[in-house]
Amino acid sequence: MTQTVAALMLRGRQSNHTANKHIVNLFDGDRLVVHDDQPDKWITGDRIAILIHGLLSDHSSPYMVRVSDKLRRNGIRTIRVDLRGFGDSALISRSHINGGCSPDLQSVIDYVHRLSPLSQISLVGFSIGGNIVLKTIGQWGSEFHRHVDSAIAVSPPIDLNYTMWNLRRFGNRIYERYMMGKLRRALAYRRKHVAGLVDNGINPIPNRLLDFDNQFTAPIWGFENAADYYDKCSSMRLLSAVEIPTIILTSRDDPVVPYDMLANTPVSNYVDLISTGTGGHLGFLSRGIRDPDRYWMDWRISQWIAAIDAVP
Repeated sequence: MTQTVAALMLRGRQSNHTANKHIVNLFDGDRLVVHDDQPDKWITGDRIAILIHGLLSDHSSPYMVRVSDKLRRNGIRTIRVDLRGFGDSALISRSHINGGCSPDLQSVIDYVHRLSPLSQISLVGFSIGGNIVLKTIGQWGSEFHRHVDSAIAVSPPIDLNYTMWNLRRFGNRIYERYMMGKLRRALAYRRKHVAGLVDNGINPIPNRLLDFDNQFTAPIWGFENAADYYDKCSSMRLLSAVEIPTIILTSRDDPVVPYDMLANTPVSNYVDLISTGTGGHLGFLSRGIRDPDRYWMDWRISQWIAAIDAVP
């Protein structure tokens, strides 16, 4: 728990670099915002990394900013996505996030490819963003996007139903209360400020995440119920079809995403599961003995991606 909370609170050293914003038109006519951080010496054709945040996060979340900053210092252009309803997408998206919105990521990939057609692209997803990344590349199978050559998923809830069961356990309800508090406030705010918001009018907004998904997320996305939503949006059954080099980073003490769910899932030979004894959920803090600061996760992601283009 300590690492999970610390990772949310500690921002670390960051530069004053300013990103450019782009609006991406999605497959269903909705829109979202991405934040483009381009290194000073980056040239057309150099590598790009697309970063997808977790539930209740956005482009400005500490881990998104820290990882983007380290990648940019390694000469890698980063695109930080604000998923529907979050960050700068909150007031321009009419619909809402779902945990398996792979068509949205595909729209972002296509947009980024048009920005720099010669660039190779790495995908990096955190928590629910990791599930979205894995679902996307699993659906591709052997017909993958030829300019996407690598992926990293950190603490991904590959089985949404199992993850929900885990959150409802007594010891983990503090995380559910935190999530639902933010979700309730976000939906109430968007109801007041977004014209044409996709909304089924549930009132009061449920206090439990399962109820929220059953009464709101599932029906507005056309699923029968929460169980149907979780089943169709989980990436678990697609991991054996992945055919691009992929790293899944997880911690054996993650209070949100159970480690056994990842350890017991069959994956293709392209997928490498890396687990740590401690790290919590999106924490992975160390004493900084090997790195300039304590953010072990950030340095490993930056190194893994930078190594792709290293000369043998």
